[in-house]
Amino acid sequence: MSAIEVTGPADGTATVRAQGAPEAADLAAALAGATAGTSTVLLDLTAVDHFTTEAVAALIPHLHGAGCRVIVTASAAVEGKFTRLGLGGLVTPAAEFRT
Repeated sequence: MSAIEVTGPADGTATVRAQGAPEAADLAAALAGATAGTSTVLLDLTAVDHFTTEAVAALIPHLHGAGCRVIVTASAAVEGKFTRLGLGGLVTPAAEFRT
């Protein structure tokens, strides 16, 4: 089972929480909606237990082109996937990106 929840924005901050094995298209849609008109997005991936290469591809544009600050908290599964792809520096337990 996987789920993605978007809350906010409240005070310029939106939160995106994913769990399980989020689908790339669902993650991309949630991030696109969350980054529109907000100054900060909190991306909580701590409950993700499987992260596909497609989900990585959906996430990267939002880390570097969202037009807002993105703060990421990631599970070991997400960190491991990024590390195996040679992108370990992009997602750490609490990575923050300003674009």
